[in-house]
Amino acid sequence: MNRCSALLLGLFLCAMPVLALEEIRVGVELQPYAPYSEVVEGEYRGYARDLLDAFAAEHGYRFVYTPLPVRRLLNDYLAGRVDLKFPDHPQWNADQKTGHTLHYSDPAAPYVDGILLKPQYLGQGMQRIERLGTQNGFTPWPYLTEIHAGRIHLIQANQIESLLRMASSDRVDAVYLNPKVVAHHLGQMGMATDSLVYDPTLPHVEDHYYLSSIRHRQLIEAFNRFLAERADLVTAIRLRHGL
Repeated sequence: MNRCSALLLGLFLCAMPVLALEEIRVGVELQPYAPYSEVVEGEYRGYARDLLDAFAAEHGYRFVYTPLPVRRLLNDYLAGRVDLKFPDHPQWNADQKTGHTLHYSDPAAPYVDGILLKPQYLGQGMQRIERLGTQNGFTPWPYLTEIHAGRIHLIQANQIESLLRMASSDRVDAVYLNPKVVAHHLGQMGMATDSLVYDPTLPHVEDHYYLSSIRHRQLIEAFNRFLAERADLVTAIRLRHGL
């Protein structure tokens, strides 16, 4: 009886890792957006990777990251070719999401999107901004009225570096981006991190990124518990990435 019990226990223990490691396809953005995320030689890195990996390790998931261009990421997600999407937000592409039931996590990463410009233009107000640069896929929500009225001309580019060079050489009057991301890219470009500064007096957005899923509601609920119960770990990961 003891030998039989030991054999059954051994078989159970051997099977545990196989049962626990459920593969989940995580759709993520291909565009560089450090310190939140970036793809280096095909490997997904940054705050988002460390946060999601920490959750997966504690809950027995095996996340497989699929970096995709922003528009294709949404299409593949809605078509069921990826299981999770990060980052996501209930307001993003709401019209395309109609007909799908999406489950959003609690806030997973704080962010600020706003106006960055050369220091000598700081505090001069919105009236001097006629050409506003932003990244493809970005929506400068606080400035849509001015853009639609033709008072601000929106210039978009795929690469953040291109936008920062345009702002530095006055080809655009300002850029609408995340200040943390801008500072990171300026440093990588060998430029002073204060050569473009954030103007908090101008309209901006302070919000959070979310993890979402269409089919894995229980995973989202487990992620929410992880954010709450492991708040110290989440904070440490944010600090490590300067967020």
